[in-house]
Amino acid sequence: MSHSSYRPLALIVGAAFFMEQLDSTIIAPAIPQIADGFGVDPLSLNLTMTVYLLCDVAVIPLSGLLTGRFGTRTVFKIAVALFAFSSLLCGFAESLTAMICARALQGASAALMVPVGRTAIVHTTNKSDLVIALAWMVTPAMLGPLLGPPLGGLIVTYASWRWIFFINLPIGIIGYFAATRIVPQIVEAEPSGPRLRQWLPLAAMLAAFALALELVRHKGIDQRLYAVLLAVLLLGGWAYRWQRRAGGSALLDFSLLRHQTFSVSFWGGSLVRVGYGALPFLLPLQLQLGLGFSAVDSGLVLLANGAVAFVTKTFTARILARHGFRTVLIVNGVLCALALALCAAFRAHWSLVALAAATSIGGLFRSVQLNALAAIAYADVPRRSVAAATSLNTTFQQLAVMLGISLSVSVVDVSARFAGRAVPGVTDYSVAFLVLALIVLAAVPVSFSLPSAAGRDLSGHGERSAAE
Repeated sequence: MSHSSYRPLALIVGAAFFMEQLDSTIIAPAIPQIADGFGVDPLSLNLTMTVYLLCDVAVIPLSGLLTGRFGTRTVFKIAVALFAFSSLLCGFAESLTAMICARALQGASAALMVPVGRTAIVHTTNKSDLVIALAWMVTPAMLGPLLGPPLGGLIVTYASWRWIFFINLPIGIIGYFAATRIVPQIVEAEPSGPRLRQWLPLAAMLAAFALALELVRHKGIDQRLYAVLLAVLLLGGWAYRWQRRAGGSALLDFSLLRHQTFSVSFWGGSLVRVGYGALPFLLPLQLQLGLGFSAVDSGLVLLANGAVAFVTKTFTARILARHGFRTVLIVNGVLCALALALCAAFRAHWSLVALAAATSIGGLFRSVQLNALAAIAYADVPRRSVAAATSLNTTFQQLAVMLGISLSVSVVDVSARFAGRAVPGVTDYSVAFLVLALIVLAAVPVSFSLPSAAGRDLSGHGERSAAE
């Protein structure tokens, strides 16, 4: 693949990734309007967000199985078409039940788009171009969670909430037909029966775990429900292990962690996403409820944070070429943690410009770190295992984000209760950001095990040093 030919594929997968990330957050500001339209309690609309995430997490492990059986282009096109169709169903939904069903289909189709697209990129891109190719893919997606809340607020203010879902249609239609020309058809067929039987208990386990994380955010949950979820986890684990012993390759192949570079990406990336995955959720609460800024102000701060990602898509490859993966992941990892800790210092007397500048710096370090971690994952993984590696990484990335959100809410709540406050204050949000920063910092020692030459084929660091 030529130096620039990876871009069309990376951009079309990035557009699908953006559509998925946008849709997971854009519905939040519209919940009161949707509830009013359905004549239900707004709190019941939380089901639409929970079901989306549950189906997303549960179906991700199927992406490798379906790709191996039907091919990357076929699965990607079907996933994009289903996502657009389910968005249409959401827009026309006339009841909460219809909305929940449509959101379930939306989450399931979203779970297939990105892992399959990423598999196609890794299979067809030269190692020397993989860092920048994945950066082109990830960059649009990073804006999704940031644009979602302010865009959703604008739509419900000046138009019907149904347009929140209708805006996916043009992206989906263009993506479907573009995929026919751009996405390669890669098939690695293998017997699917044993792996499908593995998926059933695995999906139940992932759904139970994801639901438990989601319920932590809500008060007044019957403790017996947690007992049921624990039982599902234990029974699902036993059934999955029994199916693995029956034969066939693993649906989530943890043996890939024996590859040092993949292990660093897996553990390091998960920890970073726990911290930064909570940022789009926690920062607006801190700015609006803790510091008294308006929704428009908080939206501008988030936009400044995400806009930096467009700049770093080219910088990451250059930084890695000069310093190598190990140095970048260690030094930039510390800077990531410090930038997140800086959010704990935000106070009402800070100007909007200062807040935007501070979060933009964090966006810069975060973008470099996640781009580097995404690329190093495939440095030593055999081509035949790319789909399995993508499924494993993507599943736990999504769980890490959910864990970060749930953890941040719990820390804010515990901090407020400990201080005797009925309503969380500025200090409580600061405590949450400090906890998240420590988790991001914990990812740094993971990179110590990398040799200095790790990922040389991807970064060109060794070649550059030799030339100089």
